[in-house]
Amino acid sequence: MSLSAAADRPPWPWQEAVWRRLCRQWRQQNLAHAYLFCGESGAGSAGFLHEFANLLLCEKPLDQRACRQCRSCRAGGAEHHPDLLQVAPEEGKKDIGIGQIRELTEFLSRSGFSELARITIIPRAERLTLAAANALLKTLEEPADRTFLLLAAVSPGRLLPTIRSRCQILPLPGPDPAGAADWLRQQADRQQSHLSEAALGELLEACGHRPLEALDALRSGRQEGLAAMRRCLHGLLSGETGIHKMVTDAGKIGEAAVFEQLSIISTIVIRGLIEDAWQNPENHSLAEALPGKDRAARLAALLEFHRQVTEARKLLAGPGNPNPQLLLESVLLCWQRQGGERAAWEPAP
Repeated sequence: MSLSAAADRPPWPWQEAVWRRLCRQWRQQNLAHAYLFCGESGAGSAGFLHEFANLLLCEKPLDQRACRQCRSCRAGGAEHHPDLLQVAPEEGKKDIGIGQIRELTEFLSRSGFSELARITIIPRAERLTLAAANALLKTLEEPADRTFLLLAAVSPGRLLPTIRSRCQILPLPGPDPAGAADWLRQQADRQQSHLSEAALGELLEACGHRPLEALDALRSGRQEGLAAMRRCLHGLLSGETGIHKMVTDAGKIGEAAVFEQLSIISTIVIRGLIEDAWQNPENHSLAEALPGKDRAARLAALLEFHRQVTEARKLLAGPGNPNPQLLLESVLLCWQRQGGERAAWEPAP
């Protein structure tokens, strides 16, 4: 396994301490039957659990990582391995029901593909219903040999205390802002992305300082979309861009994506005005383009615009059947009015 291949897999730098602790227990054959990993959303807990399952199922681990070459690894890795079951809410449901826990019990009672381990992953354990949680307790109380339950929860307090008490609880923290920025810059350099530090900082901020989400956004070109939207908002204030053209262009990428961009940009600019701190000077320039010199007035206008964007997104995602183009026109008119007489409606051809 090459170093570059290992770098593309968990554990990520902010997870290394927990990984080393688990590997020490593994080497000493002192692993717990059940673990509960607690961490914030977007910190990469699901990938961490799968990578640790890969290690436990590997026949010839190398440097405390799965080799990806042995018979067991070739069986599909942790995501598809016959000795691993992932328990998640059924399609169309939010909670994990008792039927899925019964499936888990049956899975652990069957003979395995190998003699190494039988592993169950529950990446959102707080979604267990009360009946499912009570059914899981029996498995936790009467563990079979070489069986491991790997649970993760963003809100561990929602789990039954009896479940928490039967698991070894390990915090799985996310990165600090500086660490997240450094890691994202390394990934951008590896992909030969030439975004400025300001643009990367904005992208990370737009993703709630979740570097894995920011990396996905970087790969999909999301930053370019945010930059283009910011230019359009500038143009609406100055009268250089018309609403009709923006609505027409929005149809090419989808109104939902445009509303998401508007929400991200308005959130970033609002935060910049409140904190008087700017990751990207282009956002400061957008705030300065609003009429008037009173920061409080600009902030009030931005908050109202953000409220309208949020309401439009709710309507678009709701059970009704609103016209996306009319919703977008209404929101953009709210923004354009901030430019006063300088902005003008661009009539349809």
